[in-house]
Amino acid sequence: MEKRRKWTKYEIQFVCENAGKMTAKEMGEKLNRTRQAIQSQANRWGLSVLVQPADAHDAYLCRELYKEGLTIPVIAEKMELSRRAVSNIVFSDCY
Repeated sequence: MEKRRKWTKYEIQFVCENAGKMTAKEMGEKLNRTRQAIQSQANRWGLSVLVQPADAHDAYLCRELYKEGLTIPVIAEKMELSRRAVSNIVFSDCY
């Protein structure tokens, strides 16, 4: 049976700062934790990991940055949005 790794101050801070901006899966990849571990701990800390939709101005900026040649991951980092959110904005007519 594998022993559970204790959460570091850095990991806790990272999740707190990125909850609502990055998906649990994306945070897990950055921290070498599972999506379930991120969701469970965020819930214990009273955080929601649901990514908030971008407003019209952010959507406009994402599309313009993409037209300028920036990649989805770069835009996501600059705009503090998940890659999925940026991809949805860039490739969807809904925004």
